Amino acid sequence: MHVSRQRACPACGSTRCADPAQCLYFLTSRPWGDCVKCGGSGFAGEDSPLEIFCGYCLGSGLDEYMPGTITPDQISEGAKRRHAAFVAHLTAFVSQSPAPVAVAA
Repeated sequence: MHVSRQRACPACGSTRCADPAQCLYFLTSRPWGDCVKCGGSGFAGEDSPLEIFCGYCLGSGLDEYMPGTITPDQISEGAKRRHAAFVAHLTAFVSQSPAPVAVAA
């Protein structure tokens, strides 16, 4: 059994985004709030003693909401900080990545 010690991206659920630009778009085009399962901590509860991170948000502490179902004042400051940190990380990663090269057929 392999246990990851890294928190997953809230957009793709992976510790290494296959397409960081797509994850960045996904994170900035929808509202995100505290995970409904772990309350935003990102950690597994007592009902999952063999896990480190929450199985619902995979450790990000964030949950995607449908537009219009949550207002900015309903999103906790902690969720706003976690979301901003993921966006900043992906923004830096995307800006450092070389542009994709198109191959003519």
